[in-house]
Amino acid sequence: MFGRGGELPESIVLRDVTLRDGLQDEAPIPTEHKLVIFDALVAAGVRELELTSFVRPDRVPAMADADAFCAATASADVVRWGLVLNRRGVERALASGLRHLQFVVSVSDTHSRGNAGAGASEALEALEASMAPALAEGATVEVTLATAFGCPYERVVEPQRVVEFARRVADAGAASVGLADTIGVAVPTEVAALTTAVVAAMAEQGRPVSVGAHLHDTRGLAIANALAAIGNGATRLDAAVGGLGGCPFAPGASGNVPIEDLAHAFEAMGVNTGLSVPGLVEAAGLACDAVGRGVASAVGIAGPRFL
Repeated sequence: MFGRGGELPESIVLRDVTLRDGLQDEAPIPTEHKLVIFDALVAAGVRELELTSFVRPDRVPAMADADAFCAATASADVVRWGLVLNRRGVERALASGLRHLQFVVSVSDTHSRGNAGAGASEALEALEASMAPALAEGATVEVTLATAFGCPYERVVEPQRVVEFARRVADAGAASVGLADTIGVAVPTEVAALTTAVVAAMAEQGRPVSVGAHLHDTRGLAIANALAAIGNGATRLDAAVGGLGGCPFAPGASGNVPIEDLAHAFEAMGVNTGLSVPGLVEAAGLACDAVGRGVASAVGIAGPRFL
């Protein structure tokens, strides 16, 4: 069922993306409110999270406090990731003290033009150039491949194109590659096949390049897709409390898979996440209240099984 002999690993990394992906398409909330959510996530056991993005505040107003938010969380014992899109973003992130930088490039030309103002190949070339100064400063760089399983404009994306993009960013120095189901169209068989192919391509690099998955639950398949990804070599899953999140440049993209649902499922199956499900549910309430939305996670509504 899960691939690789039907076995799941002993542990996985669930990286929380609430504060970046979960909030990027919402009305801005004060930095003080973000800090309350941040503290709740850390208290729930989160040790790796997307903190913010260094983008133009006129395009993504919710991230306008990126520099101040980095300064306010500098002493926390967690891995803080910052999203950057270009050299200017790299400079801002490094100046703010971040040493884990995440780039995003779409494998779909039409989505790339809306998201980055350039076609996919051109955006990839610009990304490679922007990665160089980050790597020169000793930063850890990850690249997420958006629309890896389907595009809102072009529909099906060929898996081989995704593999080629993964090879390119790994060759440029990325330590990790993320496969993003940006609009929630993937099914488990597709996730299993693409994850297997990308993991195999990364194994040819001659150095460790991990593979993760960034899944949206638009059509209710994110948990099944997460199992398919982890069962076929992915080691990390991105998720947000309460199911918050979306993409302002991808029509139809709804919330991320809820991290409390993932933690609940994997812990019940004997896979260690290091997270407290009740703590995540508490953080979900804080985050959803802050943006005026209801908690959309199954565990947040029904509670953990066998209370």
